[in-house]
Amino acid sequence: MSNRYRALWISDVHLGSRDSEPQRLADFLDQNRADTVYLVGDIFDMKALAQGKGSWCKASSMLLEMLSELSSKTPEIIYVPGNHDAPMRSWAGKRLGNIRVEREWIHTAEDGSRYWVTHGDQFEHQIDVHPLSYHIGDQSYYLMLRLNRWINYWRGRFDKPWWSLANHVKNRVNAARRMMNSFEEIAIRETRRRGFDGVICGHIHRAAIRHGDAAEAEVTYANCGDWVDSMSAVVEQHDGSLDLLHWHRTPKIARIMTEAVAA
Repeated sequence: MSNRYRALWISDVHLGSRDSEPQRLADFLDQNRADTVYLVGDIFDMKALAQGKGSWCKASSMLLEMLSELSSKTPEIIYVPGNHDAPMRSWAGKRLGNIRVEREWIHTAEDGSRYWVTHGDQFEHQIDVHPLSYHIGDQSYYLMLRLNRWINYWRGRFDKPWWSLANHVKNRVNAARRMMNSFEEIAIRETRRRGFDGVICGHIHRAAIRHGDAAEAEVTYANCGDWVDSMSAVVEQHDGSLDLLHWHRTPKIARIMTEAVAA
């Protein structure tokens, strides 16, 4: 039996990149449903595909079929494109079947809280970081993702849960931690300026839910994480509260889809 939520947010799937984990997301969507599903950007990695750095595997096609089936069973799906699927932003205000494409969205929770839904790449542009440092950090992250695939391959062979090398390192490197914290502060500040109760975004691949204090006008910051590393999503319970879900198991459907890719 699947879990049912009032709303569900996923971001940064990066379908088409070598780092995407479509089989894990497929298993998650098989077990978790919602009245409203938000796709909060970078669902497709059009940059990687355009630069010849990506690949479209059978698992990605199977996930796309599952998303199509999901759209027929979900009352509303809202797609807010990010920087890696930016061409989709030109579709803002249009529908692709049951999927509504918007540049941003305001979600009203059951308790009346109003959440600004945006991918979040605009917040990164306000962080003061040297271009060389940014490039080194970006390349280091993708190297860690490559290493992580091998680490988790062997962990899976011994029935160990998914483990994130990148998150382990990011939480221990001061420069990375400062950048992530700056991103959150900028997002909270802009959300407060716009008069919303909270923001739900993605982009930086660090899943989190942070409830501001009185000095921050109690603005809530929620980040969906990603499906290349965090394997996480944000959900709204039926009382209006937000929770963060992690999907770090090696599911049966993942094994089936992996076998299909290898075939």
